Amino acid sequence: MLLKICGLTNATDIQAAEHAGADFLGMVIVPESPRHVSVEMAEELASATTRKSVCVVRNMPLDTLNRLIQRVHPDVVQLHGNETPAYTEQIHGAEVWKAFKLDSLHALETALHFPCAMIVADSGGGTGQICRWDLAERLARQRPTLLAGGITLENVTEAIERVHPLGIDVSSGVEKTPGVKDHNKIKELAKRIKQ
Repeated sequence: MLLKICGLTNATDIQAAEHAGADFLGMVIVPESPRHVSVEMAEELASATTRKSVCVVRNMPLDTLNRLIQRVHPDVVQLHGNETPAYTEQIHGAEVWKAFKLDSLHALETALHFPCAMIVADSGGGTGQICRWDLAERLARQRPTLLAGGITLENVTEAIERVHPLGIDVSSGVEKTPGVKDHNKIKELAKRIKQ
């Protein structure tokens, strides 16, 4: 079971996620997000870890994104906007994941056929709300899927049992305040996932 800790904004939280055994560390480069970090900070954080780094972006111009990849060298870019298959196919230098607000059969159908390495089944990104686990379970049967959206210590075991995802993507569920992680929650969540 893979674990991605997202919305990381500082080196101390990165270290806590590493020590807990997170496989992927996510940095949000979306100016309107309360967890936003600058490209400079993303570069600093990505270079300070041995884990796989993920740059989360939303509707970023393609040339800007490709320049960001060249500068930050993330292992993955995670798309959270209205990016098209054509856009995705022109991204170079990083694996591509696509997040979908999984709230309808139409969203499920689109996710099933989208050209990317991993689907992130979400509820909209940073909302703390869970997505439709029934649809996520159908998706996870057919494609590599990370389950995101409202994952907490209280529901992570049930989420895994119901959806059977490849991994869990958590941000607000392990925070004190937006962008500031609770290290004990990260440790406990990682323990439950790895069990």
